[in-house]
Formats: sequence, structure tokens, C-alpha cells
Amino acid sequence: MKSFIVSLAALMVCGPAIAAPLATIEGIADPVLLDALQAAVGERAETDSPADGPLRQARSAADRARRLLRSEGYYRAQIDPRIDSRSQAVIHITLGPRVRITTIDTVTAPDAEAAPVARAAITLRLDTPLRAAEVIASDARGLAALQDSGWPSAESGERRISVDHANDTAAVHFVYDTGPYSVYGPLEMDSTEWRPGFISGLSPLTRGATASRTQILEYQRRLDTLASVRTSQVMLGDANPDSHERPVRVELTPSARHSIETSLSFATSEGAGANFDWKRRNMFLGDETLTLQASIATLQQGLGATLTLPHWHRYQQTLLFSAGLQSEETDAFDQTELLLSAGVTRRAGHLEYGAGTRLDISQVTDTTGPRDANTLALDLSAAYDTRNNPLDPEEGLRARLQLSPATTFGDVDSRYVRIEARASSYYRISDDLVAAARLRLGTVLGTSAESLPADLRLYAGGGGSVRGYSYQSLSPLGSDGSPFGGQSVTETSLELRWRVRERWGAVAFLDSGAASTASTPDFSEFSSALGIGVRYYFDFAPVRFDIATPLDRRSGDAAIQIYFSLGQAF
Repeated sequence: MKSFIVSLAALMVCGPAIAAPLATIEGIADPVLLDALQAAVGERAETDSPADGPLRQARSAADRARRLLRSEGYYRAQIDPRIDSRSQAVIHITLGPRVRITTIDTVTAPDAEAAPVARAAITLRLDTPLRAAEVIASDARGLAALQDSGWPSAESGERRISVDHANDTAAVHFVYDTGPYSVYGPLEMDSTEWRPGFISGLSPLTRGATASRTQILEYQRRLDTLASVRTSQVMLGDANPDSHERPVRVELTPSARHSIETSLSFATSEGAGANFDWKRRNMFLGDETLTLQASIATLQQGLGATLTLPHWHRYQQTLLFSAGLQSEETDAFDQTELLLSAGVTRRAGHLEYGAGTRLDISQVTDTTGPRDANTLALDLSAAYDTRNNPLDPEEGLRARLQLSPATTFGDVDSRYVRIEARASSYYRISDDLVAAARLRLGTVLGTSAESLPADLRLYAGGGGSVRGYSYQSLSPLGSDGSPFGGQSVTETSLELRWRVRERWGAVAFLDSGAASTASTPDFSEFSSALGIGVRYYFDFAPVRFDIATPLDRRSGDAAIQIYFSLGQAF
């Protein structure tokens, strides 16, 4: 197993052989320009035929280099394609003078008053080299300035560059079709599928304000994020010639009101499981979603309901209500619980924070016998997420911190604070190889493990924790030898994810972790496991199949554990 994983990892980091350049470039001292020329000239193709001899390669490289040099303002560059003594293609370049800009002209029609707005945004400067990329970028900046300054319908016209080859100078002429000057008018929406007040409340547009294409697109982006919206379009109607007002027209196509989602999982340590979700969207015509959940698994069964009210009172503020009934039977404890919760979350860019309250009414049986335990908690959380794909991340960072002051009453009476931090990071090594890392830290302060209900203690081991070990097995043991749980937990994971083909991938991973009776981690109790896995990539998410073996195998630990589920491990 170890040798196979090492071989797989080595294969992952091996890249393809570096191809030879199409031609060697001589005569260029500027390293930046040389790099650009080398990129433009390119490499020899593996499929080159004998007919593609060195001289033909040199001539092809010269054509490519000439196009690049003209785009950089070298209109009179001399390029000599030839073959060197080793029968290799070479191009020798003599740059010559560089064309410089002596005139910049901006024309806007039919609204000539818009010209200063566009000209101020154009970064092109006089007496600078004529570079095609900068001309194009300046044209785009001028257009964007017009579209965000009251001319949202503006378009670029025919841009002209006049080159005086005798004097190596150029005149650049920017031309724009402005369309009418516009300010926002009233909101118009024909659909009765949503409350007009809810849709208008999402708008960043203020009636009478100067129209901006960026703001209009932002409004459309907000509407596109609604679960009840399949497509959206925000447009401006015809302008009022007296007031310049243009009505804001919103066209929305609703998504399906109902949907059913299912997922399956299997682990040798946790058994089989299935989840079913039924969703009802736009419950009260404000994009509310009611989700009914059912889970059936070897260790756990449950029913639940969640009501989500997005953009509650303000944009990106969400109100959630949830209720659930759950039964769980593990080696550590047996439990039946009723869970009720309510909370508010708010998002600001990549940051999300929230607060909520939770009531957990449960009956728990562990080594100490059956106990009624009712927990009232305040949940405070903050999360940061820059992942490019939640189900199959290849880049970015996800971090979450939760602080939960709580009190438990009934047969158990204790007050404590539970703190849990999770983080995962993803780094793309190459187009086909991604490195991923995960960390989990948790602690309970203010009480002892014995005073905590069994379901609120901290455990490690299993498919979502440390693969290779049985569920909850990396935890302090009770008097009967079964997992008792602890006051702290630490978990780490490292993965190399290799995309072998479009649909298939391979994974090598190392998981470590342990739960401790102390409120701080005890690294001496750490156990680790190695594993490999296979991924099959559907369009929406990968299916994973993992095999892991414990490195610190104890009496009773299986030689391998197998895991099957939807999505990456983390």
C-alpha cells in the first residue's frame, strides 16, 4: 500500500517533456520583449512532418514575430530567417525605430458632451510607444466610463490608427456611439410570481440617479442568484426626452417550484446511508425555500424541515428556521433528539457571519446509563470562503469559526462554551494536479467531559474525520472500552488530486487526528492513515471511492476502510 501511494504521488508531480522552440531568436536584448517574442513564436509541434524543415520553421517564426513586433510599435523591424550550423531554425531581429503616439482624438456622437468623460478614462498618453494592447485597453476604458456615467447604451465605433511611416509617428482616433443620456425611471415588472417590493428591494438603482451599466448588471446578477429565478434580464426602456428618465424593466423566468434531491453513501465503518430532500421554492413570493429532509443510514435516521428567507429586511441577510427529529446508535452512545433552531446570517463579499439560538431536547444512553439532556445554546459564527467550486474546489480557502455558549439541564446540569474552527485550502499545482489540506480544531471549556451529554462530546475517526479508522474510534474510551468522547479534537488531512482524464481522477491522501480528555489537543495521541482513491466526475460533482489503511493500527482496527459518496472528501 505504502509503495503504491508513493509511486502514485511521484507520477502526479511528473510533467510532460518540454517542447523545443520553433526557432531561436537573436538580436533582442530586452528580456521582457524577448519573452513575448518566444511566446509568440511558440514551439515545434510533435506532429511536424519532414516537409516542415528548418527553413520553413524559421520563416513561420519570422511571420509570427513580425506580427508581435508590429503590435508593439516596431513597424520597420528587420527579421532574417535562416539556418544555423546545427541545421536549426534561427531568426535574427533588428528592431529599428519604434512608432510613438503624437495625436489622441476622441469623438462621441450624437452626444458630443460625453467626449471629456471618455477621454479622461483613456490611459493612452502622448509621446509613448504605440502598443496595440494599450490602444485596445484604452478603448475599453473609455467605453466603460461612458456606460457608467449616464450613457449605458454606448458602443465603440470604428477605431482608427494612422501611422506616418516616414516619421515613425501615429495618430489614434477613438470613436463612440453614445446613445441617449439616461437616468433611472420607475421599476416595471409584469410577473406576479414575486412580490414587487421584494424584487425592488434587491435593486441598487435609485430613481433619478445617473444610469450605470455596471449597476444594471449588478442588479441582474442579484436576481440570478435567487433560487426561484431561472433567468433574469434587466433593461432600460425608452428615454423621456424631457427628463432623460428611462424605466427599469425586469423580466424574470421562474425556476421549478418543486424539486427532489437524493444522495447515497457507504463506508465500511459507518454503513450505508441515503438522504432525500424535497424543496418548495418561493413559498411566500419572496424566494423563500422550504426544505423537507429525510435520512436513512446504518447509524442514524432523521426527519427535518428548514425554512430559508433570503434577503430578509436587507440584501444578503438570511433568516433560517429549522426543526428536526433524529435517532442515532453508535458504539459511543444511543440518542433520540428533537432539535429546534433559528438564526440570521449576513454575507459581505467572501465573509459570512451570523448568530442564532438552538434548543436540543434529547435522551442519551452511554456508559453512564440513560439521561435526559436539554441544551439551550447561542451559536455565533464567522466564515470565509474563496473556493472556486464548493463540490470540487481547485483553488481558494474556506475557514469557519463557531463559538457556542450553552447550558444543559435535566439529568445533566452544566454550563460551558464550545469552540470549533475548521479550515481547508486548495492549490492548483498544474492543470491536472491539485493539493488540498484540511484542519479541524475543537474544544469545550468550563466543564468536564463527564458532565457533557454524550452527543456533545468531541470525537475523531470515520469517513468525514480520519479515514482508515472506525467511526468515533479515535476518542477516549469509557469503562466498557467503547468510545466515550473528549473535550478537544484535532484533525488534519492532506490530499493530492490528479485529474487523469476528463471524467476520471486519482487521489492520494494522509489523514491524522485524535480526540482528547483535556481541553487542549494532545498530539501524543495522534493516529494517522494513508489512502488512495478514485474520482468519477459528473458535470455537477465528482463521485469518490476511497480506500484507507491505518498507520497506527490497534487491536480491533480493520486493515482497510472503504468509503463511497458524492463530492470530494473536503
